[in-house]
Amino acid sequence: MRSVVGADGYSLRYRVWPADEALRATLILLHGVMSHSGWFQPLADHLGEAGLKIIGADRRGSGLNEEGRGDAPSARMLVDDVRRIIAAERSEGRPVHLAGWCWGAVLAVNVAATCQQELASLVLIAPGLHPSEAVTAAMKRQDAIARHPHCGALAIPITEDMFTRGPHLAAIEADELRCRLITPRFHNIMRKLGVGAKLRLGQLDLPMLLVLAGTDEATDNFHTRRTFAALRRSAVTIKEICGSHGLQFEAPDQLADAVASFTAIVGDPADVRHAG
Repeated sequence: MRSVVGADGYSLRYRVWPADEALRATLILLHGVMSHSGWFQPLADHLGEAGLKIIGADRRGSGLNEEGRGDAPSARMLVDDVRRIIAAERSEGRPVHLAGWCWGAVLAVNVAATCQQELASLVLIAPGLHPSEAVTAAMKRQDAIARHPHCGALAIPITEDMFTRGPHLAAIEADELRCRLITPRFHNIMRKLGVGAKLRLGQLDLPMLLVLAGTDEATDNFHTRRTFAALRRSAVTIKEICGSHGLQFEAPDQLADAVASFTAIVGDPADVRHAG
């Protein structure tokens, strides 16, 4: 566990898994709304063997960051939080890759738009850019509730069984660190960052890896593929792996192989740009 101080003094705790062998690169992993960095443990175990230092960047109000559970001051603050973790974990002479899973992919796109010159690539795993019909319907129901002046906490618009139907489901349901409720303010932040991600995705000029889960119940794979196929500035590699939304639980070795292989061949544009 490490920590960094946010712009407002918030102490951000996050996880670090060092590379097993000689350090090749750093991979910053952003989690979803319900989850936290601990959910990346199965993936980190495999990626460390490929020379990657893994940073599980816990969002404020999630995981071990208990203050302001399910809340955040603003979208800008969430982006700045990630920027600070990237700066704290950058290793001299080694590239940094930014990855986002689930809603963390939405945040990752927004972060990348502010610092793509510092990144070697962007990896998006079962991204929440185009939620499934079930998740979209849940968010729409919450829109009206969130606008009520006396609205309290809102339920997460994704259910535990969407992540996996395998043996890890019981562990997810018993996880006391998972975020069960969000504030109306965070609901609006999610909406804002979702719109921002769709607008900024086409403005990025980064190598991208899109990993889709074949039986995903939370992400609309058809619309996601169509969006990435239309990108013109970024070179996109698309990989589909059989499994549910939580690929790190159901296919950690395959997911790790895809990420490790991609980050090994995209080169080091970040260092080149810094040198220039």
